Amino acid sequence: MEIKKHKKEVLLIVIILLISCVLLLVNRILFSKPARQVEISVNGEVVNTLDLNQDADILVEGYHGGTNHVIIKDGKVQVSEATCPDKICVHQGWVDQTGESIVCLPNRMIARIIGE
Repeated sequence: MEIKKHKKEVLLIVIILLISCVLLLVNRILFSKPARQVEISVNGEVVNTLDLNQDADILVEGYHGGTNHVIIKDGKVQVSEATCPDKICVHQGWVDQTGESIVCLPNRMIARIIGE
């Protein structure tokens, strides 16, 4: 009886590992497109779409007058300064992969990397 229980546990672990591998492959396929642009939205509205191949330094006006300083350099994006109290968006650092994003909840700003 103990052996049957052990076999079921091993089978469950193998199934979980297989499902994890399949999900990882699907994720790689979906986000394998090269990053081309950063789409900046405030309060759900796209306010700017910028090419990652061109360095830029912009100030994004957020919700209720808050601001985010967005820098694009060497194909990467970063929020270097923000008027929000927690500064989570600033601490996130550089992003450069398709599907990654930097979110500032107090200013309702999202900088999302998009592919072709």
